Amino acid sequence: MALFFKHLLRTSVILLVAFTLCTATIQSVTTKFTEKKSVATSHTTLQKISKIKCVEKCNKEKQNGRCTLAGYNKATKTCYLSVDDPLNAMDTDDEMTGVFFYEPEPTGIQHTYDK
Repeated sequence: MALFFKHLLRTSVILLVAFTLCTATIQSVTTKFTEKKSVATSHTTLQKISKIKCVEKCNKEKQNGRCTLAGYNKATKTCYLSVDDPLNAMDTDDEMTGVFFYEPEPTGIQHTYDK
């Protein structure tokens, strides 16, 4: 019985360390949608696709460094994958267009600088 608990404790410690290492490498980001914006350039155009599928496709391409934001037209259900900087998204009067972009979630860590 003592051997069983010793093994259980060792396994728990190993899993805890592995979980801690895995969570430390994950960067939390929030996907946001801004209306009346469009991408300046796109490398892939996907037609007849939902907003959710557009975000999923950009997330997949983001892992390969091939998508930093996605433009979406609600009227035509068209998705535009782009590596543009989110700051370069163009303003438009078209209420049917918008841009999905990624914003890191706040970590709660505040930096103070001495003068």
